[in-house]
Amino acid sequence: MRLRDQIQAEANLWMCLRERGKIVPGSIREGHNVFTIAGKNWLSKLVGWRVVASTDEPYTERRVRWIGVGTGSLLEVTTVSALNVPALANSTDYIVPIQSVEFPSSTSARFVKEFGTNEITATGTPVQVTEAGLFADVNPAAGSPLEDIAVGGGYNTTLAPTSSTNPPVAYKSFESLTKTVDFTLEVRWDFRF
Repeated sequence: MRLRDQIQAEANLWMCLRERGKIVPGSIREGHNVFTIAGKNWLSKLVGWRVVASTDEPYTERRVRWIGVGTGSLLEVTTVSALNVPALANSTDYIVPIQSVEFPSSTSARFVKEFGTNEITATGTPVQVTEAGLFADVNPAAGSPLEDIAVGGGYNTTLAPTSSTNPPVAYKSFESLTKTVDFTLEVRWDFRF
């Protein structure tokens, strides 16, 4: 009997509150998340070409682009189709761009976002953050995107930051973190292969 290599995509979320750069005691949250059906569909389309010719054509132009948090909680199952109770990251947007991508190893990618003191809590009211989502999208500045079948067979590949119903590719719920204007919220989301 011969064992075969199994390629599995895993994702892990790590987050904490910081006050003047220092981690707030008891604020670290970490753990495995779930790849949603939309996420699995997107990832499967990302690795192949629709047409291989003189002008190759991908199935999808989507890449991890956005992140959002919320105050609700869902079971971590593949059927999650949106954050349960999305929180505004600023005065108009539920999802905001990630800040950077890092490569901690040759088989992993890390998506980083630090929500500032005035993000999520722009009104000054504390917010109980209990869920997070990662979202894949095209670059809105790239013009009219290719037809994209990666998420639900749809053709519109640009998510709307002002919409509370964008489908995440990855989802995590966790014990409440109280985000106030005194704290930043650092999020690191790792994909490991």
